[in-house]
Amino acid sequence: MNGMMAWLLAFLVHSTLWCGLAWAALRLFPRTHPRLKETIWCTALAASLITPTTRAFVSPEAAIWRLPVPGFVSGAEPPDAEGEHGEHDRGGVVAPIPLRTGEEVGGSGEAAHSEREAAHSDAAVSPGWYGPAGAAWLALAAGLLALYFLRLAVLRVRLRHRESVTDPRASRALAALSRRAALDSPPRLTESHALGSPLALGAGPRREVCVPVRAFHELDDGELTALLGHEIAHHRRRDTIRLGILNVLQAVFFFQPLIRLAVREVRLAAEEQCDDWAASQLEDRFAMASCLTEVAGWVVRRDRSIPVPCIGRRRSQLELRVRRLLDEPGSPRLPAGVWRGMSVVGLLALAPLFAPAVAPAGDLPHEDGHASEHHDGLRDGSGAVGPQE
Repeated sequence: MNGMMAWLLAFLVHSTLWCGLAWAALRLFPRTHPRLKETIWCTALAASLITPTTRAFVSPEAAIWRLPVPGFVSGAEPPDAEGEHGEHDRGGVVAPIPLRTGEEVGGSGEAAHSEREAAHSDAAVSPGWYGPAGAAWLALAAGLLALYFLRLAVLRVRLRHRESVTDPRASRALAALSRRAALDSPPRLTESHALGSPLALGAGPRREVCVPVRAFHELDDGELTALLGHEIAHHRRRDTIRLGILNVLQAVFFFQPLIRLAVREVRLAAEEQCDDWAASQLEDRFAMASCLTEVAGWVVRRDRSIPVPCIGRRRSQLELRVRRLLDEPGSPRLPAGVWRGMSVVGLLALAPLFAPAVAPAGDLPHEDGHASEHHDGLRDGSGAVGPQE
């Protein structure tokens, strides 16, 4: 439990650093390409997990910089007021310091150093709140994970009456889009009266696209193709798996609000990329914008908690995406995928070097040296220390 809580404390510090840097960078460059935006946030999330894990196996003194934390948080106890070596200063009288036999006093420096290390380890005990806090974290994380799986079960019940689509124009469009997306086979296409927003479900051979029944009656051919293209893009990117991982991270690390921000931004960037891909298949961004405008009128309150990729959860986000499609005739130039991947690997490799070590405020390297000099002075004495007048 103590090691787990120490890791969670380091994770809280490191995730604040990396996600905060990602947020600041994207605030400075708000017109960043959605794919690059997604890469930045995912890199920050990965670094938030890698650096505290790496730091757990490395001495704090090896870090480039250290973040001091109060002793009651980190588990380091302040030195005993009586003195670690048995010295008591009362009224100018120093109590005798108990010494070992001559053989022990003349022992090797290595043995004395080992004893000092053991005493230091005994002093650094876990604070009393570690146990209750760890139990509370486990309980809340388990509850939020259970809530996520419950939402999946509720969605399954909600869609239990969905039916396969027999509309020939939808089937032709789906087959053509699946070929362009290089999918092994077209996803199953279903319709449901209980939906307000189209969904991408499943993965691999169990891929599925479920759309509201009204889509086949209220959308023209271009808008319907754009709608199906958006959901095909989710399957092309494997967003059903990605979003599941992000939902688990958000549940486990609920105590870090920046994780929730990162998940929301990654989800928005994914939706924007799917908009772009669908519009590129039609070579008409207006058709995609028109489709989103129609879907905005279908969204119901229950769609906000859908735990799978869908074209729209909130009308406000749909309006922003429509404005983006109309205001940006072409997306900003994106760095090549190879260079982007190499940059991510390089950043993740260097991140542990620049991550701070979380250590007690008084646990500084020079203290060990000072204690060593004090012990050496005692060993070099006459062999007995008595009361001083």
